[in-house]
Amino acid sequence: MDPARAQPLITFSIFSDLVSSHGIGLIRADIINKGIADDEGLRCVNELLDAYGKDEIFSMSVHAFNKKPESFDFDDYISQQNQKWKNDDQKNE
Repeated sequence: MDPARAQPLITFSIFSDLVSSHGIGLIRADIINKGIADDEGLRCVNELLDAYGKDEIFSMSVHAFNKKPESFDFDDYISQQNQKWKNDDQKNE
């Protein structure tokens, strides 16, 4: 696979208009490719928000991926996400 030819699945827009007046920022996510289902897109958005919004997750995933990519364990990360999503599915049944 050629990463230069990869097509985006989801786009994110960040709106900071209300930060100074209300202390809140808004994020809009749009699924723009049929390669991902709506429920998968929602999970991805929620994981992204958790990864950037919770310090312990940020340091274990985002920071590690960006600052020490050579030691980031993709297989372990994917395994953890799959287990988390499986547990979430069981809770929602």
